[in-house]
Amino acid sequence: MTEIIHADIFFFITAIAVIIIGIGGAIALYYAIFILRDMRVVAKKIRKASDELEQDFEDLRANIKTEGVRTRTIFELVLGFIARQIPKLRAEKKAKEMRSKGG
Repeated sequence: MTEIIHADIFFFITAIAVIIIGIGGAIALYYAIFILRDMRVVAKKIRKASDELEQDFEDLRANIKTEGVRTRTIFELVLGFIARQIPKLRAEKKAKEMRSKGG
């Protein structure tokens, strides 16, 4: 007789656990759907931006081929400006780290 009571208790607890896990899974699936929708929107924006960037590089290559030295000079000027900014940014970061350490 006690085996039947133990089995009934086991099945009752198992049924409650299955219901709780099912509800939790449904809630997780509900939020996962919203996250996937947002990811789809982000992926579309990234795809559009990469297509525009690709077109810009194609235009730049065509411009370099047609105008040659002048465009190359402008491009080197921009790269030089960026290259000069990198050490400044590193120095500022290092100074900030030193201040945060108290030194």
